[in-house]
Amino acid sequence: MSAQLVLTHKRLGSPALLLLQGYLALALAGSLLLLLPAARITPVGWLDTLFTAVSAVTVTGLVVVDTGSDYSALGQTIIGLLIQLGGLGYMTLGAAAMLSFNASVGLRNQAMLSSFWQVGPDLRLSDVLRFSLLFSLGVETVLTALFALHWVPLLGWQQGLGTSLFHAVSAFNNAGFALFGDSLMSVSPGWMVLAHAAGFIIGGLGFAVLFELLVLRRCRSVHTRLVLWATLTLLVVGTLLLLLFEHDHSLAGLGWRERLLHAFFQNATARTAGFNSLDIAAMSPAGQSWLMLNMVIGAGPGSTAGGIRVTTFVLLITGVVAALQGRTETRMLGRMLGVEFMLRAAGILVITLILLLLVTLLAFYLMPGADPFAMIFELISALGTVGLSTGMTGELSPGGKVLIMAVMMIGKLSPVYLFTALAGNPERPLRYAGGRIALG
Repeated sequence: MSAQLVLTHKRLGSPALLLLQGYLALALAGSLLLLLPAARITPVGWLDTLFTAVSAVTVTGLVVVDTGSDYSALGQTIIGLLIQLGGLGYMTLGAAAMLSFNASVGLRNQAMLSSFWQVGPDLRLSDVLRFSLLFSLGVETVLTALFALHWVPLLGWQQGLGTSLFHAVSAFNNAGFALFGDSLMSVSPGWMVLAHAAGFIIGGLGFAVLFELLVLRRCRSVHTRLVLWATLTLLVVGTLLLLLFEHDHSLAGLGWRERLLHAFFQNATARTAGFNSLDIAAMSPAGQSWLMLNMVIGAGPGSTAGGIRVTTFVLLITGVVAALQGRTETRMLGRMLGVEFMLRAAGILVITLILLLLVTLLAFYLMPGADPFAMIFELISALGTVGLSTGMTGELSPGGKVLIMAVMMIGKLSPVYLFTALAGNPERPLRYAGGRIALG
């Protein structure tokens, strides 16, 4: 997300607060609906239904009860609607509806939506909004049809279509919710796993990138080229690393095709969706650590995924190189980016790390007997709105559940919004004398 338009408001508390209020309202309403007897198969407490609703609205995918066996078809429909509203954004849906009736969206909401969707000065917000809605529905329809080819013969028309639609919405919106207790570990054949991957990789590119590629039919902007190259690089490098790390662990005993499939899928889903085709708890420490790094990085800005975003990650790397060379700008894809971009990227990373440190300390206080590595993995997954878990989610104490819900909501707003909110107005009427400090 770019902060340029949002910074026009002195205390971005307004747009961020609007988003927070909306997501909290959706989660509360969803939890009340999930408490309906018709929505549950087994007794589910209010705190657990609230946890499920928050996880769905923030498109995270962490669950404390099994979605497929503890919730009825009505409950699963409610969860799917929460995922859809959370993935596209309730403000986006409302703005698109108003624009379709030629109503005014308002300057504040336009600024917030333009920031979220990465709408540059050469793009019209209304065009990107309509495209995002139509494209989302189109991709979800195609995915539903593909999944139905497999699940309808196995489960029958009603359950097969319902399962296919739920997984299509969950995949494209990078939610990671599955109707099977082991996520996608038991799903075969391989093309079904790849179809899920196609859904969340496309959803993780960002609608501005997709709009430029599919509507404008060009790939000229630095943003679009950077997102595509960074995504491709992380997919290739990450797949190779997981093949290496998991050779004698979670991939042991599999043929080379299965190894390649699961290494690719598990690497890709760590930055976006949170499905798993491998047992995360059975992975090596190196493999789990690589997944955590990917969860921090996230996907493209203005997408349905979370994290600090791939653009921020790449800018941090190039910024470090530029700083070591004594330059005040960084070169990227034939363009020069000034020091303000590097400082903003560094600020986003610092705030993310501070948040992780604070919530980790609080988590250890609330759950002193928890495994430290598993708890850190869980918190990073929640902050990145990914949804991968080593199995700790179901063991959380009531206080731990509340903490994870708060972290998921913070991750949904993203550290980018928090950074711009704290940044305030960049203009300063006074300039102070320069100074020097020693570093390193």
